[in-house]
Amino acid sequence: MEKNELKLLNRIYQDAQIGMQSIDKVLKKLEDENMKKLFKKQFESYNNFSQKCEEIAINENVELKDNSMFKKLKQTAMIYISLWTNKMPRHIVEMMITGTVMGVIDAIKAEKDLASNHEGVNALVVEFKKMQEDFYEKLKKLLSKV
Repeated sequence: MEKNELKLLNRIYQDAQIGMQSIDKVLKKLEDENMKKLFKKQFESYNNFSQKCEEIAINENVELKDNSMFKKLKQTAMIYISLWTNKMPRHIVEMMITGTVMGVIDAIKAEKDLASNHEGVNALVVEFKKMQEDFYEKLKKLLSKV
């Protein structure tokens, strides 16, 4: 596996990990069952991508790197501060939309900046981006209801 391919795979892995971490924190503060259901589906999707990245890494005999402790702490702090100031369902959905769109943007930039010849990694990036775009649409619909 080439250096850029590993970086691209690692970027998707780290984005999935941070998505799972963020959703986990938000789920603990939620009371609305419809929101919980959607966020749990999104968590499961991120977890699925994380596992797919790990499978490719094992098959390619490479090691994935987790997000830095600083990034994890920063993300957790941002979520807790945001929820501390506003726990309204609309605000929570807005937070999730923002995070999801950031994930789409990151996937687009990674795909362009880290061009890959690895079919599995390329397919994974396209699928990851599509998954996040689909959740963005679902979150927009949820926003209009809360």
